[in-house]
Amino acid sequence: MNIVERKRPAILIYLEALLARTPSHRPEYPFLTEKVRRRTAGFAGESWFDKNWLHYETSEPFRVIPDFQISSHQMDALCIFPTFIAIIEIKNISGFIEMDHETRQLIRTKDGETIGMANPDDQLYRHEKKIQQLTNYKIPVIGIVVFTNSTSVLKVSNIKRKVIHLSGLPYTLDSLIEQYRTSPKFDVHQLCSLFLTCQSPIKPYNPEPIPYPLLTGVFCPDCTFSTMSYSRDFWRCPACRLKQRDAHLLALQDYRLLVGETISNREFRQFTELRSRTNATLLLKRSGFQTIDTHKSLHYIIPEMDLRDKRK
Repeated sequence: MNIVERKRPAILIYLEALLARTPSHRPEYPFLTEKVRRRTAGFAGESWFDKNWLHYETSEPFRVIPDFQISSHQMDALCIFPTFIAIIEIKNISGFIEMDHETRQLIRTKDGETIGMANPDDQLYRHEKKIQQLTNYKIPVIGIVVFTNSTSVLKVSNIKRKVIHLSGLPYTLDSLIEQYRTSPKFDVHQLCSLFLTCQSPIKPYNPEPIPYPLLTGVFCPDCTFSTMSYSRDFWRCPACRLKQRDAHLLALQDYRLLVGETISNREFRQFTELRSRTNATLLLKRSGFQTIDTHKSLHYIIPEMDLRDKRK
C-alpha cells in the first residue's frame, strides 16, 4: 500500500486568511464564514477517507492518488489495483440524501429544508471516460460515491454506480477484488507513474482584489481576535497570557496570501503593529527567509506556508 499525501486546497488556505483579516462588521464576513465552513467540511471528509485507507487490509498491492487533476477533471481519489481502478467521489453531507437515475439530481433534506445539489453520479461518468482514455480501455474503471458523514441517510434509486457510506468501503473493495480476480493484471506502480505524469500542475489561486482594509496585528492562536504584543523576545497575549516566539509567522503567511510575496521591514512593522525597527529586523532575520535588495530597501521573500493546518 502506498498513499500520496493530500494537501489542503489553496483556496481554503486563502479563504481562512481572508476571514481572519476581515472585520466582523463587514457585509462580506458572513459570506466568507460560510465559504470557509463548506470548504473545511469538504476537506475534513476527504481527510477522514484518507485515514480509513490506513486500516484497509488486502493481499493485493494498490496505490491511492488523492485529489487527482487532469484538464477539466478533479477526482477526490484515484485508487489503483492490479485488475481495476476505482474513482472515488467523496461527499461530507449530513441529512436525508436522495439520488435518482431519472432526474439525475442529488437532493438533501435537513431540518425541514430541501435543496438540490450537483449529481456525483454524473461527475463520475465524466471521470470514468477520461481514465478509460488514459489507459486505452484496457482495465476496468469503477466510480464509487462515498459519503463520509455517518449521520447521512441514503436513498438511492436505479443508480448503476456504487453509492455507499465510508464504513462500507472495505467490503466494496473486497467485492471488486473478487469480481475481477481472473481479469488481466497490470503493474500498479507503472499505472501510478502514468497518472502522476499526466496530472495537471496545481494552478495558483488568483483571487479578486480585496475592496476593504484588512485587520492588522499578530493574532493570538488561542484567543479569537486578541492581538499580541512583542516584548522580551516573545509575542504575548494580554488576554490569556500565552507567549510565543514565532507567532508572527502566521501574520506573514496572511500577508503573502492577501498582499504580496515579499515584505520590507517597514511593511512588516505596519502589518504586525510592531513599533521597533530593531525588533522587526531581528524577527525577519530569524525567520531565515531569502532576501532581495531593491533600489529602495531590503525585501524578504515569504515562502508558502500552511500554519492553520490542524493536522500538523
